[in-house]
Amino acid sequence: MNHLTAAQQDTLRRRLEEERDALMRLRQQEATDAVAAAEKVPDVGDRQDAAATEAATLAHWTLADHERVRLEEVEAALRRLVDGSYGVCEHTDEPIPFARLEVEPTARATVEAQEAHEREQSQERPDATVLRRAY
Repeated sequence: MNHLTAAQQDTLRRRLEEERDALMRLRQQEATDAVAAAEKVPDVGDRQDAAATEAATLAHWTLADHERVRLEEVEAALRRLVDGSYGVCEHTDEPIPFARLEVEPTARATVEAQEAHEREQSQERPDATVLRRAY
């Protein structure tokens, strides 16, 4: 983390803390909304209404899960700031440039290392075109 100035670290810490606080407020509001929705007696008139209600509920929980994952990423980045490992690529131990951290303050890898990691992962999965030809 020596490649980041104190001012850069403070800027990134504030951004992470602001995002964490916003996500926590959102989760608290969602919990309040969920309690209110659970207390309501559903007025489902037909199958289409039931399907629409179920789809909305699924969308809500999918979004809530995304927010939970993002909150975990933000909190992990804040822990890395405290322990001194923030801004260091987990794959190469190279410094992550401030410009990248400014764009994505939870970044755990340099752009190059992230791209290489994603290429490796895609090579481990079966190619969809090969599967299509097999059928």
